Amino acid sequence: MGRCALVDRPTPLEIFTTTHRITGQLHPGPQGLFAFVNRPTESSIEIEAARVHALHQLPEEAESFASLWMVKAEIAVMAVGSRGEIGSTGGARGGYTKPFPHRVRILLTGYELRALVESAGKLDFSSLVLEGERLFVPAFEAELRAVLFPRVQLAAGGVLFNRRMVQAISVVQRPVG
Repeated sequence: MGRCALVDRPTPLEIFTTTHRITGQLHPGPQGLFAFVNRPTESSIEIEAARVHALHQLPEEAESFASLWMVKAEIAVMAVGSRGEIGSTGGARGGYTKPFPHRVRILLTGYELRALVESAGKLDFSSLVLEGERLFVPAFEAELRAVLFPRVQLAAGGVLFNRRMVQAISVVQRPVG
């Protein structure tokens, strides 16, 4: 009775590729979305109750599918409603370091993302985008817009962006006042 069971609840999410917006549900399991999509042994994910919209046709009616399989490398951004839905993103670090948030503007293939990314100190572009094996990087308090399709916009509590689609990152300076 006092035992806590790990439940595989579906995570509702929005996925953006360079050409489409897909909504649906994913079952990441107890390890969470971040760990699930960054598994190096799997190149695809299955979205359930998927609705597919072509970016150039929004807000027209979407096509619906019971299941949709996607190549992870072709996903630009995955968005969820809250930070908690991303799951644990911290790796083991030597000593205690509190994550420091950086407000950034990220240029991705076809998108502009403004969000908070966290690092142990000063933002290090190389470690964030170029080093390591993970495909997706977490960001929070995100605002996304498609560059060529101004009606395609999103505000989300948490996102995972594809670091291989990153073209540039800049730190957004806070206004003095």
